[in-house]
Amino acid sequence: MLFDRFDDIRIVSLRDRHDRRRFMLRQMKDLGLSDEPRVQFFDAYRTTHPGMFRKAGSHGCFLSHLQILRAAASRDRSVLILQDDCEFLPQIRTYDLPECDIFYGGYHRDETSATGDIIGAHFMGFSRIAAARAASYLEQYLVPSFPPDKVAAEDPGFDPAIRPPIDGAFVWFRRAHPELRTEFALLSRQTSSRSDISPHFADRLPVLRDAAAVFRHIRSAVRQSVGR
Repeated sequence: MLFDRFDDIRIVSLRDRHDRRRFMLRQMKDLGLSDEPRVQFFDAYRTTHPGMFRKAGSHGCFLSHLQILRAAASRDRSVLILQDDCEFLPQIRTYDLPECDIFYGGYHRDETSATGDIIGAHFMGFSRIAAARAASYLEQYLVPSFPPDKVAAEDPGFDPAIRPPIDGAFVWFRRAHPELRTEFALLSRQTSSRSDISPHFADRLPVLRDAAAVFRHIRSAVRQSVGR
């Protein structure tokens, strides 16, 4: 199983998102990973200021991934990073992960070339080498004088004062390090649970949020059943 290929597995989740944590724990148990010490929740950063991003949530998400990669780099370990809205698809049980440095286990735009734009960072793996290089790259990403990705800079709508969110940051990183081999596989999707980056009113109140989560999980289960 691909999970065996990583030294650490981290699930990015806000401390108070009990609904999402229960969802991820159920999935881990279903895959036989409930007692696996390599699997740990990472308490996601909650920021109130967008910084160099368009949204505060994007800023917090970026800082969370950066800290996980820093920790992996400091210990010379590979790491698989999951966001707590990552829903695994059945084919994950039989997928054989090739040797690679960067792994996408899900994405929303199929431009899986060396320089392609990939939307989505909810299921990503990094080798020891890639984790160290990504941590170094992302640390520079927030410096105002940091040179932008050449492809992005040529976009008429590019704003040098605004940084793309974490999935865009990884696109820039891959283009800056073409020597790193990337593999892509559609083994997951993001659930319909509302995002913490742009929360819906029902997700701001604990009772309504839990009820909404139950409805979404039921709807997701029905979709999976129909799709089999």
